[in-house]
Amino acid sequence: MRRLVIAIALASLMALSAGLASAQTPDHHPLFDKMDTNHDGFLTKDEIQKKFPKFTDEMFKQADTDHDGKLTVAEWQAFVKARRGAKQGTGM
Repeated sequence: MRRLVIAIALASLMALSAGLASAQTPDHHPLFDKMDTNHDGFLTKDEIQKKFPKFTDEMFKQADTDHDGKLTVAEWQAFVKARRGAKQGTGM
């Protein structure tokens, strides 16, 4: 059941990100900008969880590749791309 909830949350995340991909550039991502409520150019786990409550600590650790406790646009884009690829690879 927990995996199903996480899969649904990820599907929603990817759908939103895919829908906004046309306005995406290496330093700009509309969904990222919307979630960055303090406008510091980074996402914290709390900011992401306001939009996606099922976003887990483990997911944040995977996305935060430099382990500084915040996500850059590049880290966010890489995480979404990897999740999209994993989803397509599993046939979900």
